[in-house]
Amino acid sequence: MNEPYVEPNCTITHDGQEYQSGGAFVSDTYLIAYPAAGGVLRDWHGNQLGTWRPISSRKAVWFGRRSYQGDRYYYMHATVNGRQYSLRGYGINMVARGRALKHQS
Repeated sequence: MNEPYVEPNCTITHDGQEYQSGGAFVSDTYLIAYPAAGGVLRDWHGNQLGTWRPISSRKAVWFGRRSYQGDRYYYMHATVNGRQYSLRGYGINMVARGRALKHQS
């Protein structure tokens, strides 16, 4: 098992108020990252972690109401350090979470 990557220092200050993100996390079994344009998968600071591609999407409607997070919900495939993951999230520049595929090709 590889040592997990935990992104440090994900705090910004705006108008005197601090905001903190959990940042990216990469392990052999789990992934949290941010899909960017051009199929690039990034951490919260914008550093490239790997690649991603959409598999499918659907309208983001929950109980008859639009989601505040985005118009579409995506199912994605990502590759980080040669390991493949299945991700879900709201697309470009939004956090995506997922698990490693059981059968790596």
